Amino acid sequence: MESAANTEARTNLSQRLIAHARARVEQLKSEHASPARLGWAIFVGVMCGCSPLLGVQFLAALALAWIFRLNKLAVMIGLQISAPPLTPFFIAAELELGELLRHGHLLTLSFAQLRAMPTRDLLRLFFVDLTVGGVTAGLVLGALLGAAASRFIRNRRAREIDSARAPASTTPAAPRE
Repeated sequence: MESAANTEARTNLSQRLIAHARARVEQLKSEHASPARLGWAIFVGVMCGCSPLLGVQFLAALALAWIFRLNKLAVMIGLQISAPPLTPFFIAAELELGELLRHGHLLTLSFAQLRAMPTRDLLRLFFVDLTVGGVTAGLVLGALLGAAASRFIRNRRAREIDSARAPASTTPAAPRE
């Protein structure tokens, strides 16, 4: 049987770990948290998420967040633009966009053909198209989503300040009949 001291020590440890995790999340939420910096963080995350460098997007996003002193949590949120269920669709769209920008026409491959193609062959044949399409999509989507996030955060904070300044009504509302 476990002694009461061991149970208390385990409970104490788990409470300290939870408190530490909460403090870290609060720190991540509040670091570099001006609306403009959060918008830039979303932009960087989306740019990395649209890059064709699958597998290193996460590391690139964290490195850029650290270099530019951006909110890491916001960068990771922006990075989710190419989350695994959406990845094949993003690759196909970026490939088509790159082909259109470079050659003036869309590919004649179907989505099923692209999906059936091994990743190595896909990258070998279409790396430049994927890069051009990914950078273009990242710039456009990153700018739109970053600006929208910045504006949303600015407006929300302004509403919070306004509601905090508004005097609370001390008279109860009259009941409806």
